[in-house]
Amino acid sequence: MGFVLIMALSAATEEPPWFDMVNCEFCKHLTDDPELLNHTTWEHHNIANGVINVTTVAPEYMESYHKAGQAMEEVGARMMKGENVTMCGMCNAMGMLLQKGVKMEHIETKHGHVTLLTSDNPEMVAKIQSWGKRNQDEMAKIEQMEHEKID
Repeated sequence: MGFVLIMALSAATEEPPWFDMVNCEFCKHLTDDPELLNHTTWEHHNIANGVINVTTVAPEYMESYHKAGQAMEEVGARMMKGENVTMCGMCNAMGMLLQKGVKMEHIETKHGHVTLLTSDNPEMVAKIQSWGKRNQDEMAKIEQMEHEKID
């Protein structure tokens, strides 16, 4: 799912919601299978020169996960052709990091993927880690809201 590299071409004009599974042309494909998000976890952990993201998908949802990734690749291809693409705050922020030279390594695993965002520049490392923290904070808010719905 090298689609993330394509996001480097974007620039935010106003701050959209951090995660937007309805309007973000990348992320909305994660809801093509309405159960995929309920069976996927994302973790962001600081490392010395950036962040490691670990995504884990329940085995029975791997096909849906790969289809979503392929659809995201297609969105990225449209961007490469110069088409404007609507993105959430997270995708915009990641694109900005990549535009500023942050290195990304994306490794497919048996149960999802691992992505490393790194830099040799201490200022960029701080920005990468801030991005990772914001992801974790926003995911915690979503989990809290879901928990409150159940109670």
